[in-house]
Amino acid sequence: MKKELGAISQQAFPKIFPMTLMGLVTNMAMGAGYYLPNQDAFATAKGNAFVATADNASAVFYNPAGMTQLEEPQAQIGFYSIILGNEANVMGQSVDANTELQVAPSLYYVRPHNDRLSYGFSLNSPFGLGTDWGRDTSFSSVVTEARLTYLSATSAVGFKLTDELSIGASISANYADLTLEQGSGIPNQFLRFEGDDVGLSAAVSLRWQPAPKHAFGLVYATASTFDLEGETISNFVPGDRGAEIDFQTPSRIAGGYSYRPAPGWNIEANIEWLNWDSLDSLTLESPNVLGPTEVPFNWQSSFIYEIGASYITPEGYVFAVGYDFNANSQPDRDFTPGVSDADRHWFNLGFGRKSESYNWMLAYQFGYSNRTVDGASNPLANGKYKSRHNALVLSLQKNF
Repeated sequence: MKKELGAISQQAFPKIFPMTLMGLVTNMAMGAGYYLPNQDAFATAKGNAFVATADNASAVFYNPAGMTQLEEPQAQIGFYSIILGNEANVMGQSVDANTELQVAPSLYYVRPHNDRLSYGFSLNSPFGLGTDWGRDTSFSSVVTEARLTYLSATSAVGFKLTDELSIGASISANYADLTLEQGSGIPNQFLRFEGDDVGLSAAVSLRWQPAPKHAFGLVYATASTFDLEGETISNFVPGDRGAEIDFQTPSRIAGGYSYRPAPGWNIEANIEWLNWDSLDSLTLESPNVLGPTEVPFNWQSSFIYEIGASYITPEGYVFAVGYDFNANSQPDRDFTPGVSDADRHWFNLGFGRKSESYNWMLAYQFGYSNRTVDGASNPLANGKYKSRHNALVLSLQKNF
């Protein structure tokens, strides 16, 4: 294959460019499937089992109906920082992805309007991160880098129908900026895609607390669709080439139950469903491709199982621990190292302090997975993949 590509002149390259671009786009969309539910340090410490609790400003994301629990305005700033540790052993070559610190910031504000109505606002990154394998791997022609920058601006309202039942709704404007790169099969030659767009999404939710010790939460969030417009860049053919693909993040449903067995204690369990089936087929348009081209996907919808417990001492010190299991959504046949999805386990713990005016929380998160891929449509992706991720989450709150 390398000899054949090496024999192709620059004049002949446009004839094979559509095929090369198709391979890049497949990796591009898969590389965008990074869901980041860790939007609050307290929630993260509890394994993100927070839908039924939702009692701080981050309820704008976790469950807008929970905003009605706040009796005074609250602002929160937070940072989710993670070092991804991805390893691959493919075709006898052991490869470590480049290690880098990646940070996703968040900002939340909730203000009660009266005893029943509250509204909120947030800036956060519910999708994102990236993986850079470098250009000298045995699977460089599959993917070398996949990176998504995602920013969501959300306005939310919560309304208390009764003393026990609240409902919520939100609308978000989302910005997605995607960078994907793959090798051509010839050393040090690559093809790179860069594109961005803005999309909308919305959510509806409820929170029901029939008794002081028991609470339930439910959230449905829609998908967000994008027409990613950009260009492809190559270091072996001069000039940039335009490209566009429709893309979407998945819709999701999350439900949870919270139990408070004694003062200061809270135990919660959540189940979250992500509709990755919506990535069944996407449409590519480019001046280098004759007409719209369907790009097939076969991702599977998946579940996240979350459980956590917290204890707040009479002095206001906060302790929390949790576990969440993220089920794999990427079948072997459609596997790409750009995502390296797998059944992943997350262990979480946190410590903080609550006071009348200020709250702070720090959480640590460790995630791991081991996966053997056999039967990928591109045999260069077959191999063993291992992940060891470490994350810190910090949240600071001010009550007004």
